[in-house]
Amino acid sequence: MPDVDLQHLRSDRPPLGARLSQLIIEWIREEQLTDGDPLPSEKELAEKFGASMRVVRDALRLLSQHGVIRTSQGRRAEVSELRPVAVGSYFRLMLDSHDGALRDFVEFRTVLEVTAAGLAAERASDANIDALTDVLDQLEKLGNNRIPERAELDLAFHVGIVNSTDNQFLKATMEALAEVLTTERQRNLSTTESMGMTHDESDREHREILAALRTRDSEEAERLMRSHLDRVRRNILTWLSRG
Repeated sequence: MPDVDLQHLRSDRPPLGARLSQLIIEWIREEQLTDGDPLPSEKELAEKFGASMRVVRDALRLLSQHGVIRTSQGRRAEVSELRPVAVGSYFRLMLDSHDGALRDFVEFRTVLEVTAAGLAAERASDANIDALTDVLDQLEKLGNNRIPERAELDLAFHVGIVNSTDNQFLKATMEALAEVLTTERQRNLSTTESMGMTHDESDREHREILAALRTRDSEEAERLMRSHLDRVRRNILTWLSRG
């Protein structure tokens, strides 16, 4: 990538640091840098892109916040796995802010996972289906009162469906939300048990979704996933109303 003169950008919005961060991302892709590869020094970046040291530091700070690079004291910045760290941080903040955010989060999950279920029915490999079957086998053996283990396996099933879509944006979103989804699962499972209910209905719904994936019925997979998440949302609303 040729050196870029940023002088013509000085009257533009957004700020120069944000614009430079995009140029650095493009350069990383063109150079085919991967996880752990070092970036040039701040001085070298400033010379390469015709930017001030302050602008370079602003750009690196933004890239670090968004998980594109890793930085540490006294060492050069290096390329990260390009995980959308900022997305997960934002959702954690929102969920911790008030109980009503939990309802909104389940609605967001519905938008994402219903579409994913339909795509997975079309694209899932036999290995994907076998892996999902194994997860459900383990899940059903747990029974009740095993919330941490159940939450982990429940999440593995839903993440497995999204991964089966082979859609990089859907997969990245689920990866970014992994920690938030684990917390949300534990809350949902605790809510179910506090209401005197078992997890049998959830297990049955998971099996029905898996059956639709196995028969490549995308419409049925979407319908079943929507129904499953609607029930989760209703349980949350019931729990919130008791508070």
